[in-house]
Amino acid sequence: MGKSFKVSRRAVRVALLATSLLASSPAFAQLTTATIRGNVTTSAAAAPGATVTATNVDTGFTTTATAGPDGSYVLTGLRPGTYDISFAAPDGASATRRVIVSVGQTATLDFDTAAPEEPVAEAAAAGEGEGIVVTGTRLVETRTSEIATNVTNDQIENLPQNNRNFINFAALAPGVQVNQTEFRQTFGGGGIGTDRNGESLGGPQVNVFIDGVSLRSNVQQGGIVGQDVSRGNPFSQLAVAEFRVLTSNFKAEYEDAGTSIITAITRSGTNTLRGEAFVAYQDESLIARDVFLRRRGGEEPQLERIQYGAGLGGPIIRDRLFFFGSYEANLQDRASAVVPGGTPAQQAQVPFDLDTFRGTFVSPFREHLGFGKLTWQAADNHLVELSGSIRRETDLRGFGGAESRERGESVDNNVYTARLRWDWSGDSFLNEASADYLRADLQFGALGEAGFGRIYQGVISVGGRPQFQEVEQEGITLRNNFSLIDVEWMGSHLIKLGGRVSFQRYRVGGTGPNANPQFEFFQDADRGLDFSSPALVRFGGGDPNLEARTTQVGVFIQDDWELNRHLTLNLGVRWDLDTNFNNRDFVSSDRAREALIAFGNDPRAPTFFDIEDYIATGDRQHDMDNFAPRVGFSYDIGGDQRTVVFGGYGRYYDRALFRNAAEESLFQQYRVGELLFSKNGEPRDGRPTIQFQPQYLTAEGFAALLQSLANDPTSPGTGELRVLPNDLETPYTDQLSLGVRQRLGPFLASLSYSRIVGKDQIAYAPLNRTETTNANGFYDYIPLINGYGNIIAAFNTRESRYDAIYFSLDKPYTRSSGWGFGVAYTHANSRSRGSEFNFDYPNVEEAEFWPNAGDQDHRLVINWIADLPWGFRFSGLANYTSGVPFFVIDATEGFQPGRIRLGHFLATDDTFQVDLRLQKTFQLFNRGEVTLSAEVFNLTNSNNYAAGDNFFGPESDGLVFRNPNSLSGPPRSFQFGAAFRF
Repeated sequence: MGKSFKVSRRAVRVALLATSLLASSPAFAQLTTATIRGNVTTSAAAAPGATVTATNVDTGFTTTATAGPDGSYVLTGLRPGTYDISFAAPDGASATRRVIVSVGQTATLDFDTAAPEEPVAEAAAAGEGEGIVVTGTRLVETRTSEIATNVTNDQIENLPQNNRNFINFAALAPGVQVNQTEFRQTFGGGGIGTDRNGESLGGPQVNVFIDGVSLRSNVQQGGIVGQDVSRGNPFSQLAVAEFRVLTSNFKAEYEDAGTSIITAITRSGTNTLRGEAFVAYQDESLIARDVFLRRRGGEEPQLERIQYGAGLGGPIIRDRLFFFGSYEANLQDRASAVVPGGTPAQQAQVPFDLDTFRGTFVSPFREHLGFGKLTWQAADNHLVELSGSIRRETDLRGFGGAESRERGESVDNNVYTARLRWDWSGDSFLNEASADYLRADLQFGALGEAGFGRIYQGVISVGGRPQFQEVEQEGITLRNNFSLIDVEWMGSHLIKLGGRVSFQRYRVGGTGPNANPQFEFFQDADRGLDFSSPALVRFGGGDPNLEARTTQVGVFIQDDWELNRHLTLNLGVRWDLDTNFNNRDFVSSDRAREALIAFGNDPRAPTFFDIEDYIATGDRQHDMDNFAPRVGFSYDIGGDQRTVVFGGYGRYYDRALFRNAAEESLFQQYRVGELLFSKNGEPRDGRPTIQFQPQYLTAEGFAALLQSLANDPTSPGTGELRVLPNDLETPYTDQLSLGVRQRLGPFLASLSYSRIVGKDQIAYAPLNRTETTNANGFYDYIPLINGYGNIIAAFNTRESRYDAIYFSLDKPYTRSSGWGFGVAYTHANSRSRGSEFNFDYPNVEEAEFWPNAGDQDHRLVINWIADLPWGFRFSGLANYTSGVPFFVIDATEGFQPGRIRLGHFLATDDTFQVDLRLQKTFQLFNRGEVTLSAEVFNLTNSNNYAAGDNFFGPESDGLVFRNPNSLSGPPRSFQFGAAFRF
């Protein structure tokens, strides 16, 4: 796998066919654009041949379509923004409408050229001067089979949040869970990967596109690159114009996601020079003590956080060439106190001065986000765009309490993206071609030269951490898609086909587990243990580095077929191929093959697998069966966009993460070991020990010890054999949805049912266990040869079932109305069979379905924005959940595999959080404005718990939530900010 990858002839032919088709064809994609379709009439009669022109108010860019024989037209490839839509009938009748379109929309706009023309401008709102504000009617998407929510720029700019992560606003969509911990910020849906603590080898099966560039992590966690160990944000919020959250039944043009997708578009320059600068501040004096600090009587830990940034955009050549750029910084300083634990008597046994390590130390976090874009209208039908982003983070953390400062963890997290895009349109087509680049480089772990780790149990840990890790992901993606606009046959068709070829490189490396030996000291007089010498050492050795390359190919075709003004069908199919997702050239080592064959011949071996499936000979086949049909419909009952019934079915393939394939190789390249020490060299607990010598705590002395034991530097440690099946499948979901939308005055209401069944998810289980339990209810251990302790094998037998009711009610904020309001409600029943590792139920296929983190009776999110007199604006977010499910080990019936239950059987008490923002805008002599803001988070200071005690044994008094140990949100806290705009 460390060699260059091989691609089969069949895969090469598929890739060349896809690219040749697309290179000679026009293209289309709604990852970053919108579509308007409708009918043009004159005095209620169809107006065939009518010219429909969309002119972007800010840039002057135009898009033109001609109405067909029935008066239908399609304007596609529209960048989100405000447009003047002009209708000119052949008889000379004409009219203009000003509208606002959002990313990813397929909106309907019917127009009669004989109808009275609506005004295209309105008076400024209070506090905004006496000028004219360019506004329009925001188009509402009703005739779509997708379950999707658009988050507007007004919501991003005005709703309260304390860390400027635009992903937080995905919670405005029903069916989406935004998960935040101190070092991890991501989202999930569909009952897969929704645990807030994440999952390294599976993940939530989500994807995020920024201007069409995928930020998907293909190595580990399966969410957004850089988010699984970060305090920071994935992208500059200042650069995000708006985004769309798709939670079910999205179309065939979207790839690499089994549950939910976010597609965002960035801001662009316009014909008017516009700029913005902001700053936000928070420290510990603005944060209340949380419930745990209050119980302990402790003070709020020191914190200072400053967030600031600026953006500027405008014309280089009016109506032709524009620029936009932004920069944001997130600077945080926390203070962590190192306080040794244990009793005075225990502390006195430590063979050094504890005051050397005692004290308060700064834990700094620094994040810098940059973005730049050039937009060039080369000709009326050619648009070229070049953009790029930078994310750089450093963090020093992981110390405090009984962990000394030198036990800290250093984190460097860098992500770079670039995109070149070319749009070419004609009378009946639109072409979008692009080349994307992404590189993510994450390094985290032990600090410098802190020496061997020394862990004095219950008192203090000193020395360096056990390892330092590096994870890299780099890829170049070529996209070219196709759209035919004016196809007429039994109605109007918008036919899109296209695809992508992505060349990916992955690398994992660093020092490997326990590469820095960890010596553990215990106090146990009965066993002859004290702090004068270690009880054991854990260590590792071998090659921890691995690199692989793969080519990903994806093609699709989508037909949005409007049969009449009532019925629209969305028909599509997608096919994807990953040429090296399963470590296809990997060959099992002789040592591993011998151990596998010997185990396979053991009569005690289970029968639910074939050992030959796990002996790799370097000829694993591609998973060529990833065909994903997608069918949707919408039926407009009255033909007036008021009451629409919609639904659909689709299959959605995700990605088998590279870490699965990497660990198969790494566990054979690298071994971990453990040695027991004693003062006399006598056995302890039936295991042999080595008489400890002080020089073993030095690098030279420890190396000499290992050399004296065996030529193998990891002997006498035992290794774990991690294996993948030769026919590993790609995880996917089947999604079914049915719902109704209803316009209620200015509101759009939606009620829908969604069923998402996840299949072929990867689960690991030990093979060397008996198939049935013994008399005591346990699976007997089957010894292995060649020094292996366990065979841990991957299976595609993990599944999930998610059934949910979604309700949304939305009225977007507009300056003319001065207010906006939205509601998102989710009721979900979510179950899983199997987990990431399954030692209690090796045969995952026979395990029960138990609740997972997506199982939630009620989740309600309300948001609002309201203009007040004298230039004030008031906005808020209210979030209620019927408790947060957390992982539980239920052994109340006995601590045995046949009786123990593993799942999210418990939820915390109900959670409730209200966040408010009040801002006041001051005009600066008609040359700009200054806005001052004050925000409060968790206004009621609710104790919103995230989890509690999760082990319940036979002596437990029932399975009930008690002894909470973490929070899902902050205590009451305040933040102040200011912004300048012109």
